[in-house]
Amino acid sequence: MEPSSFSLDASALWPRVAVIYLTYNTKDSAVEIPRCMTSLEKVRYPLDRWEIICVENPSAHGASWPFIERDWVPKAGKTLPSITIEKNTVDKGYAGANNVGLEIAKAHGCDYVFLLNQDTEVDPDFLRNAVARAEADPAVGLVQAFVRLGQTKDRVNSRGNAYHFLGYGFAQGNHTPLTVVEADLARERASNPDLIVPTATGAALLVRLAMVEQTGLFDGKFYMYHEDMDLSFQARLQGWKVVIDPSSVVYHYYVFSKSIKKFYWMERNRFVFLLSYYKLATLVLIAPMFFVVEAGSFLLAIRGGWWREKVRAWGFFFHPSTWAWVSQRRTAIQSLRRLSDRELLKYAGASILFQDGGEDEARIREDINGGLVTRIANPLMGLYWKIVYALIRW
Repeated sequence: MEPSSFSLDASALWPRVAVIYLTYNTKDSAVEIPRCMTSLEKVRYPLDRWEIICVENPSAHGASWPFIERDWVPKAGKTLPSITIEKNTVDKGYAGANNVGLEIAKAHGCDYVFLLNQDTEVDPDFLRNAVARAEADPAVGLVQAFVRLGQTKDRVNSRGNAYHFLGYGFAQGNHTPLTVVEADLARERASNPDLIVPTATGAALLVRLAMVEQTGLFDGKFYMYHEDMDLSFQARLQGWKVVIDPSSVVYHYYVFSKSIKKFYWMERNRFVFLLSYYKLATLVLIAPMFFVVEAGSFLLAIRGGWWREKVRAWGFFFHPSTWAWVSQRRTAIQSLRRLSDRELLKYAGASILFQDGGEDEARIREDINGGLVTRIANPLMGLYWKIVYALIRW
């Protein structure tokens, strides 16, 4: 893919960027962190115009920051830019930890932050190409990198994220051959020259700080899951573009998490998301299908062993403090919106996609009641959403 037509020549004052690198010590950290930091040593961006802010959430498995301090901080000013290590005393999750890094970046006078997952590896030009894309258009608030799979670099992890009208989020192009996605993007430029995406993944994302002054970064109460979708909607609602730059390449060693704990956060935050953004009339229109899908997903949760997490997510909404938070969010979001629901939801899909990939995905498709979701539920939801979207005129 060709890089952005905008270029930063040697005489230009390069924007100042902070790469916010979140760490959380696991059994894989000893491989993931050196792999990412080694790739950052090869980045082609002036050392005095970017920095790395490592934000570590505490882990029951110990800490990663001591060996970052030992092995990588001494390289600052040589093969790496300046490095700041921030050690959280409590686990703030993805959302809260990135907010900590953001405050440091603002204090350091940065123009952009680039959010980077621990389990990634970067192309040498990932940063300059993403920045060039943003600098070429002041209306661009978020630039997602072209995220490819680290394990099989000829396949894609995300070419932008999709969202379902019931609030589910999916990585577009996950496990799709690179050549297929590149061809799709080339064709798409004819009707979508900016390569605007429905939402962006937070795994590799450039954020304009001028936009953050309006939208904020993440709602720390989201903790994890849906926070990148929330940020994308905040951006779009206030008139900022959310785009992908195919020339900014990041490799993600993505593994689908089968942890049951995640289902609580995914479901809880999905409900909060819907209540925050959709107008009341839209919520009424989607309610029948919402409750049908909730009943079906609960049956699948029983079969999958995560029904307690589903019930816990429902239970979250029986607390007065929850509704105080949702009401506050909704009031703030609705007061700032510059788009109608029809415009906001024009990219919404109606199919539930599986994110596992390969043989595991094929097994999951067949395991869920013989493909009930893909063969029956998705077509029904597609028809329902087609009718509902036609009715949304607000």
